[in-house]
Amino acid sequence: MYMVVGLGNPGKRYRFTRHNAGFRVVDRLAAMYNWEWKKSKRYNWTQGKSGGRHVVLFKPLTYMNLSGEAVSDFLEKRESPELIVVVHDEVDLPPGAMVVKKGGGIAGHRGLDSLVFFLETEDFYRVRIGVGRSTEQEEMAEYVLGVPSDEEADLLNEAEELAVCAIDVLIRENAEHAMNRFNRRKPSKPEGGKTHSSATEGTFNEKEKKCQKTT
Repeated sequence: MYMVVGLGNPGKRYRFTRHNAGFRVVDRLAAMYNWEWKKSKRYNWTQGKSGGRHVVLFKPLTYMNLSGEAVSDFLEKRESPELIVVVHDEVDLPPGAMVVKKGGGIAGHRGLDSLVFFLETEDFYRVRIGVGRSTEQEEMAEYVLGVPSDEEADLLNEAEELAVCAIDVLIRENAEHAMNRFNRRKPSKPEGGKTHSSATEGTFNEKEKKCQKTT
């Protein structure tokens, strides 16, 4: 089993915040695969086959600080995943950036901190969605729980769609292909100022076809 965990907070008030980038990415994946969410009190999840692999998409509903508790509860009576991918917002990357990596520290991210505590390992893949740091005098928690401006939201949308392709390729092919093809540490801005990425154009069906192309 491959398990893709999107980090975020439940409820409409958090839906469009920077901190909910992980939720939005797994929602996009579920839509692309046409999988329906199963809802419970502590988490939402869905599953299916992709590239011949059993894949679970997962959203903890315990709020960010207890994300690991929800994952641990889900796995208690199930097989241990062969591979875990965690999708989360990353303040150390600018808006529009998206980087897949394996392992590493938690850099103060409380969702990652909870996962590491309950899984007892840092050795899982992270899909990092850049949200940048505040240019104003505001606390980090206030910033990540804020809703970005329209311009920044466009950059986040691009990075999130790029993450969908990266995760799909990681599942269907391997992590190295996903990293080599999709990792981007800064947004692309062609002439005219609008962001653009050939990997994220078009409908979900078109994106899925592009994601499935081998290197």
